[in-house]
Amino acid sequence: MPTLETPAGKPIDVTPAVADQINRDFNAAMNDDGPQESAPPRRRPDPAGDAESPKRRRGRPPKSEQARTAPAAAAPVKDDYTADAQSSVGTVWAVTAGISFTQPYALVIEANSDQLVAALAEGAKHNATIRRFVSSGGSSGWVLSLASVSLTMGVQAMELMRDPELRAEAAATTREHLKDAIAAKGIHVPEPANEPAAA
Repeated sequence: MPTLETPAGKPIDVTPAVADQINRDFNAAMNDDGPQESAPPRRRPDPAGDAESPKRRRGRPPKSEQARTAPAAAAPVKDDYTADAQSSVGTVWAVTAGISFTQPYALVIEANSDQLVAALAEGAKHNATIRRFVSSGGSSGWVLSLASVSLTMGVQAMELMRDPELRAEAAATTREHLKDAIAAKGIHVPEPANEPAAA
């Protein structure tokens, strides 16, 4: 008969148990309900006397239970938006005139600016979206300026990509500007030695 040991070396008795004894122990354990204290306590009724309240569902509450908020108060409508419209049209013209690709179209804006200003000023009295655009005046100009600069840089980058001579010239100019910037900081960078051509 094999013997087993614990990790500490203590022998474990592995003699076969009597099957009748195992069955008696199993049946006794299955038929025993155990002490009543091990069961969870019963729910006590609500002291207010209400019936069991429905459980709150998970997730988004139904529309009927959502908080009711008042819409934001609209800005008061002015009698005249002409100055605001002139500022907005001027900003759009300046951005359009500043981009070489859109410069021809800036002339269209300039030629029709008076009619455009009058239409925007009248539209601002009746439409909140136009009112927001016109009232922003120069405050949204930075977005248009940023778009203008980005577009100009994109066109310039495309020109560099198409022309290898222009690209080489731009790289040489950048190296000269970099040298000047480094020299302005007081740092001396030696020129690379020209390597002899392979024979």
